[in-house]
Amino acid sequence: MRRTIAGVDGCAGGWLAVVQSDRGIEAQVARNLETLIHAMPGVLIGIDIPIGLPDRGPRACDLHARKLLGQPRGSSVFPAPIRACLKDGGYSELSSLHKEVDGRGLTRQAFHLLPKIREVDDLLRRPALAERIREVHPEVSFALWNGGQPMRFKKKKPDGRRERESLIDREWPGERERLARQLRGCGCAADDLNDAFAALWSSRRIMAGEAKVFPSEIQRDSTGLPMRIEA
Repeated sequence: MRRTIAGVDGCAGGWLAVVQSDRGIEAQVARNLETLIHAMPGVLIGIDIPIGLPDRGPRACDLHARKLLGQPRGSSVFPAPIRACLKDGGYSELSSLHKEVDGRGLTRQAFHLLPKIREVDDLLRRPALAERIREVHPEVSFALWNGGQPMRFKKKKPDGRRERESLIDREWPGERERLARQLRGCGCAADDLNDAFAALWSSRRIMAGEAKVFPSEIQRDSTGLPMRIEA
């Protein structure tokens, strides 16, 4: 029996999972990640969120991913926040803390993702979950999927949607459009669904032992979590 795999992306409705199993392709949305994980016992999950946070300085995996993507897509790989910024606080407070410890301020993008980063970090304290929840990055996935060529356009632009959806639709004909209809009103944008499919594509490669790992020598943070991006 083929093991079930999933691609997960954050969305306005919480978390979106696109799941491939013997039943085919399915999707579900949950307000919190723990609910989603409990609904998928034993499933290998590729998730678009930083896993493993530095005490200071950039993560090597982010630098490798940005180098792979080049400009302008490399800017989609934002610097992961330092671990000290996982505490509650406003932007000014946490950005000042980040600059004091690291010499760099906290990006707005990273600040707005902190609640989801905290959510994942808390769950990964459980060793069984840490093994089957793996960090991916959709733009890295799409680039490798596209023969090593990064996407030309931003994902929210019509041309950007089309180039990403053409890859998805060739791989899973009709499934993206079917799930898009099913997910209406669930707080998922078209680019969220596309990113979840990209995460699913990487999950399949991880399962098959074919994924590229950035960097090739895995680093770990101070809690033991791996700091790597797989695609």
